[in-house]
Amino acid sequence: MKMIHTADLHIGKVLHERSLIEDQRHMFSALLAAVTEHSCNALVIAGDVYDRSIPPPDAVKLLGPFLGQLKKECPDLEVFLIAGNHDSASRLGFGKELFAELGVHVGTDPEDACTPVTVTAGREKTAFFMLPFLAAGSLKSVLTCGSGRDPAPLRSQSLLAAEAAARLEKARLEALENGADNTALIAHLFARDGVSSQSERAFLGNAELVDINLFSGFDYVALGHLHTFQQAGEKAFYPGSPLAYSFSEAGREKVFLAVTLEKGKAPRVEPVPVPPLRKMARLKGKFASFLRGDAVDETGASAQEAADGYLEIILTDAALIDNPLSLLSGRFPYLLRIDQSNAINARLREKVAVLRTMHDTDAAHTMEEDIIGHFSAFLGEIYGAEDAYAEELALFKDMLLEAEAEP
Repeated sequence: MKMIHTADLHIGKVLHERSLIEDQRHMFSALLAAVTEHSCNALVIAGDVYDRSIPPPDAVKLLGPFLGQLKKECPDLEVFLIAGNHDSASRLGFGKELFAELGVHVGTDPEDACTPVTVTAGREKTAFFMLPFLAAGSLKSVLTCGSGRDPAPLRSQSLLAAEAAARLEKARLEALENGADNTALIAHLFARDGVSSQSERAFLGNAELVDINLFSGFDYVALGHLHTFQQAGEKAFYPGSPLAYSFSEAGREKVFLAVTLEKGKAPRVEPVPVPPLRKMARLKGKFASFLRGDAVDETGASAQEAADGYLEIILTDAALIDNPLSLLSGRFPYLLRIDQSNAINARLREKVAVLRTMHDTDAAHTMEEDIIGHFSAFLGEIYGAEDAYAEELALFKDMLLEAEAEP
């Protein structure tokens, strides 16, 4: 059994107000090439197919033609997609009964996860199980069954995963009894000890982390959610997102995973590089050097070499530059962000120092309260109730104290 495993496509993603549809169309061409080059029996997309629960029209128009071309060139290929935490399960699952007849299997309901799709490759059969993102309440505990009470809905990811794992293990053993040679699980979750990045939607608290050993019986676990390629267990892998979706991922190679399953053997997993339409770079230096075009980053990278790709510039100037994005966009057409935190922090320290020299502790305290108040109001607009962002506010207060303490 040969498959290509990818995840976290985030079709329709907008990065700093720029649509990435062009880049994603290029990525789909690379995905089609990988499937044909490796003579695959299956393509697995492990969740976060779209970037939003209501995807924009150009995102929907991108996926449909890709699947059509894929099935045209590889008519016997079985395609598996599951809903991630960014997807709307009901929208992604529209027409899934019809698509299944065409070899495109869409997993959107956790209650259906124990019904496998069996794919035959040569003399071996592989049973694929699809476990979409487990939203709170999507499964109920069987522990209360027979107690005279209705099954209790589960809320945390860890409890939901434990419930799903118990059901799946029973279904996995039944699949083997029914003639399957291998079993594979497709799931969208945050594995405990997994390495996250800035571009995925984070979960807060240990209750949202899943022990991947719950699924150790499967011959391969195709994971989605984390955007960095990594091994999460003995037979569990994240391919990461096929494109960089934040500047924290600049310079990082993105991959698909070519996976081979053989009965009685460990899975063979080969990273397949994904060439981006435009590379992503993060450069640091003085504004004047970028304006002249002769800037060289402290790592030795040339700004002009990065001009054809998406660019974030971190200015090291002590003084704030007015409207730097528009001043530099002519030289760097794909410049998306400028960071002036160095100058902002310097100005903040100056204000605090002035207040201290005036021995006006009341004024300094008032200024600090104003800063915290503004940030608290900002968090309130995002999260609502204050207890929902208490951790972020406490971290901000600690950072403010550190900034004030710097010379």
